[in-house]
Amino acid sequence: MLDMKDKGFTLIELVIVILLLGILSFTLINILHGPMEAFVDVQQRAQLVDIAETALQRMTREIRLALPNSIRISGSAIEFLRTLDGGRYRKQGANRLKFNKQSDMFEFLGPLNNFGGIDVGAGTQPDCMNDTVDCMVVFNTGQPGADAYNGDNIAAITAKAASTLSFDLTPVTKFPFESPRQRFFVVDTPVSFVCSVPNIRRYSHYTITGVQPVPPVGATSNNLLIDQLSSCSMEYDPGTATRGGLVTISITVQNTNLGQSVTLLQQVHVDNQP
Repeated sequence: MLDMKDKGFTLIELVIVILLLGILSFTLINILHGPMEAFVDVQQRAQLVDIAETALQRMTREIRLALPNSIRISGSAIEFLRTLDGGRYRKQGANRLKFNKQSDMFEFLGPLNNFGGIDVGAGTQPDCMNDTVDCMVVFNTGQPGADAYNGDNIAAITAKAASTLSFDLTPVTKFPFESPRQRFFVVDTPVSFVCSVPNIRRYSHYTITGVQPVPPVGATSNNLLIDQLSSCSMEYDPGTATRGGLVTISITVQNTNLGQSVTLLQQVHVDNQP
């Protein structure tokens, strides 16, 4: 028969057990702390990458719709004329596109992809450039005499039918140049992406002007893309007659509370053949 004094732990044994458990807990915490901290860091960086990537994809998608030779950059702002549609005009016959007319009707070849979305109305070139109606552009090179921003080759679309479009160039007297490929473009709005730390904003539906506005005045659409921007740069190489243009955008987004930041670079090829 055991004596009662032989049961349980002594105080020294309890202290030793507590010390051992403490050492094991401390060791376990140190082992798990690194991976857990790395996991949290990866999650935070993934969120920043997702924010930056979403904005770059949005910008890329629209830049690819730019009217040939309409991209222009001022500092950390990019502007272009967005094409809604386009096609080939008839070069011969009664319904050909006449380049010596201030206003006329012409037949286009084949269906237009977004014919139903073209906004028309009675008006002249200023009505097209101030976003009242959609615009028609022929052979835009971006050079003096063939620059849509200056009103050289851009006309208001006044009417549309099954296979015809009507236009009005007034006050311009005629389209200055024919397109070697018989191409015309329908422009619905200028678009700007403007970096102003900590934001990137998208502007659209404002007046087309010869000098790039930063930020655009009177834009009816003003959308915030990013509000965690720490830096932004934009470059544009217009290319040559045989090589497309290239837009390069670099943005850095950050979480100031956590001290995390990521930098992403995106390059966008654009077709500049008018």
